[in-house]
Amino acid sequence: MSNTIIISITTLLLSFVISLVLGFIHIRFMRSKHIGQIINTDVPSSHHIKNGTPTCGGLFFITGITITTLLTQQLQSRFILLPLVTMWLFASIGFIDDLAKIVKKESIGLRTSRKLAMQILASALVLYLYVNYFSSEAMIVAHPFDPSKALQVKLWYPLLFLLYMVGFVNAVNISDGLDGLVVTSILAPLALLALIALLVSSHVFSFALLPSIVRNSRATLILLCATIGSLLAFWWYNGPKASVFMGDTGSHALGSLFAIIALQLKVEFVMIIASSVFMIEALSSLIQIISRRLFNKKVFLIAPLHHHYEQKGVSESRIVNRFHIISILSTLIALVVFLISNRI
Repeated sequence: MSNTIIISITTLLLSFVISLVLGFIHIRFMRSKHIGQIINTDVPSSHHIKNGTPTCGGLFFITGITITTLLTQQLQSRFILLPLVTMWLFASIGFIDDLAKIVKKESIGLRTSRKLAMQILASALVLYLYVNYFSSEAMIVAHPFDPSKALQVKLWYPLLFLLYMVGFVNAVNISDGLDGLVVTSILAPLALLALIALLVSSHVFSFALLPSIVRNSRATLILLCATIGSLLAFWWYNGPKASVFMGDTGSHALGSLFAIIALQLKVEFVMIIASSVFMIEALSSLIQIISRRLFNKKVFLIAPLHHHYEQKGVSESRIVNRFHIISILSTLIALVVFLISNRI
């Protein structure tokens, strides 16, 4: 176990350094070409000073994740290959959206319906690869209170898989509206995923449903450490006042990577608890849409929730800090649920 921990920490540090360098190059390039984010006029007026901030920062941290993984792991492991393919596939959708904004010089790129259609198609492709990689035996959902048993979802699994993937991608994307908000809200859940992968690889508990999870959990742990390291480098540049935004490129990549790893490790329910910040943000937007269309009334001043608090006069840094705290507390609750359900 000590050897695994040493390799994991080394991977995290290596990923941080690589991504830090890539981030510096990315920001310099974007500034030299005068390519930046166009701020939506609907958001609070305090955001207008951010107009022109370099965007598409997701490109440098997902490149950092990939390079580090290639240097430290062999891609024979499907637990490594599928998440990387998924991450780049969804990053491509986000990049197309970001590129459309840059070309049109507008805050809105792809139409929502087109982007959603692309997300569903991408999720379907990932599902196809998932089933072919791991066989139909992998199409199970572990019972949230007894992971040694499977829920009887049967033919509903493909639909649940698609909902989980698309849901997480959009939840992370919706939350990307304040400097440092997404990265601070996802680091704790990623750390929990890494801890679970470490416990599985160290045989602290047995996973009776799919022995392949135990065999490949160490590779998953290394990938997660590479992800955490790259995100720490992104945070270096994205903390208030942000020098770069991750853009849809980054939010799509992060949401999809997080979702597919949770699905592979069969900890879907635990990760929903740990990701409460993203769930609340997505829910606030959904409530606002339903309320406006059905009753022509707004529940929030602006959706999602972080903009609502901004309109009420709460500072951006305070909102980010409090959401960060909520993320940590939610992750701790998820950890307790995981430990109790696995009787550790």
